[in-house]
Amino acid sequence: MGVFLALFFLTVLILTLIWMLRVPRPVPMEVARAVYSVEAARCIVVPIVEGIYSERAVELACRLGERQHARLVLVHILEVPYTVPLETPLPDLEARGQRALETARFIAMQHGMKPEIRLVRHRSAPEGILSVARQVGADQIIMGIGLKRRASSDGLGRTVHEVMRRATCEVIVAKAPIVE
Repeated sequence: MGVFLALFFLTVLILTLIWMLRVPRPVPMEVARAVYSVEAARCIVVPIVEGIYSERAVELACRLGERQHARLVLVHILEVPYTVPLETPLPDLEARGQRALETARFIAMQHGMKPEIRLVRHRSAPEGILSVARQVGADQIIMGIGLKRRASSDGLGRTVHEVMRRATCEVIVAKAPIVE
């Protein structure tokens, strides 16, 4: 019995050493860069509007930022027309924006994240999104949009085009078919 235990122990020890000393295959530099670039996101900004597209963008942001405990900033831009002062009360728009932000916050909290919520008044949505992204030092902006089926359009709106063109960080557009 003692010889059997000694052989068993020796076999386990040798297999453990072989496992520990086995060198993994080297990872190609391109793969390492791709993995690092996704894991490097420490602050993610998600513009929120009412609708499933923003909610999908929040879900995507949570999944991308969950593993590295990224800071999540949910922002709703109240576009105030140039014809009225920026501080003018807009109770209906503010209430709708607050509801959309609360829905987005609930989704983020389901992932164990504690998002920052911002309701920002600005003259233009793209400029407001970019301003918040600069203020918080965003690594990514994730925008959810619906796929518009028009022959003359690429399906992207003015806001998405402007943010993609002017952002200094990565912009991810989650494009989904319009639910009718």
